[in-house]
Amino acid sequence: MNSIIGWLVAYLFRWFPHSSPTGLFPIGRPDENSPVIVTANFSLTVKRVKKALKGANLWLLVANTDGINVWCAAGGAIFTHNRIIDAVKVSGLADKVSHREIILPTLSAPGIERNAIENETGFRAVFGPVYARDIPTYLNAGQKKSESMRRFNFDFKHRADMFLSMNSLVYLLGALVTAIFFRRYFAGYTALFWSAVAFLYLFINVIPGKTGWGQAFFSASLFVLAGAALSWYEFGQPFKYWGWFIAAFVIFFAAGFDLSGTASPRKSDAELLMHRLGFKSFGSLLSEKDLGEIDIDIEKCKGCKTCSRICPIGVFNGLNEAGKIAFYDRAACFACGACVKQCPEKALRISSIHG
Repeated sequence: MNSIIGWLVAYLFRWFPHSSPTGLFPIGRPDENSPVIVTANFSLTVKRVKKALKGANLWLLVANTDGINVWCAAGGAIFTHNRIIDAVKVSGLADKVSHREIILPTLSAPGIERNAIENETGFRAVFGPVYARDIPTYLNAGQKKSESMRRFNFDFKHRADMFLSMNSLVYLLGALVTAIFFRRYFAGYTALFWSAVAFLYLFINVIPGKTGWGQAFFSASLFVLAGAALSWYEFGQPFKYWGWFIAAFVIFFAAGFDLSGTASPRKSDAELLMHRLGFKSFGSLLSEKDLGEIDIDIEKCKGCKTCSRICPIGVFNGLNEAGKIAFYDRAACFACGACVKQCPEKALRISSIHG
């Protein structure tokens, strides 16, 4: 029962840290030759990784990331090489395995300096697949990654996963206010809130607008216009339900909070707002996406394509005629910093959005 409650808390309130024990854990019956998989100690992440590895024989090294998931912790400078170095040393990994290699999650790349790990521990660090579900296939293929194993998909499956977990807290806050002051409208509020979320998440790729909040405004306007037209047709009063129309705008904006950052490969609207207000960041909550732009120093680029292999979105398009890396879809880049951190030639950097 406690494990179920823990899972529900971690899933429904994944905005907040929820820790799992750190250390070295056997999966199946590993021996000294078994591979070592590294992950963060966000409890939901650990549960999903263990589920994906069921039936395998390997070691799972859970590093302390303050209970924050891999991408957010790496982008927030929490899941770093220093945390991995500590995990390797404290766990006594060197005494458990005869080889000297650990497999890191690709989404940890923004915070990891692999040379530092090897220098401090003697373990060579490599990046495995983006998704835990692909780890068994990756290992069976001799640690070779297909293109799909390198990329993070903001597809319907991802949006379905985010549907409840990223909106439950916002709903509950509104539900509390409604239950106290507007009890008679509680059912209507619930129906409108989840309908708004469903509409935004289902049609995010077709709703006009370059930002999540822009799409929320368009959707709310569409709802209000349709409601006003129906009210005018039935009662001759287009604004008979004006209270619900106002509520619709509030709810759509609440449901669209960081819609871009969680359900699409665009920059976080909420993080952008904080920057414009003079705050550096929300911290670990939304920091998996930076707000700068990636610049390429053509003179330094050697065409190794490390950036192309590590980019979780796939914004690079191989090499140009001069043998230098080139962008395929620069607009899709949200500057997570993975390519900057992993470029061996230091040919990439993040420039400020404010110039």
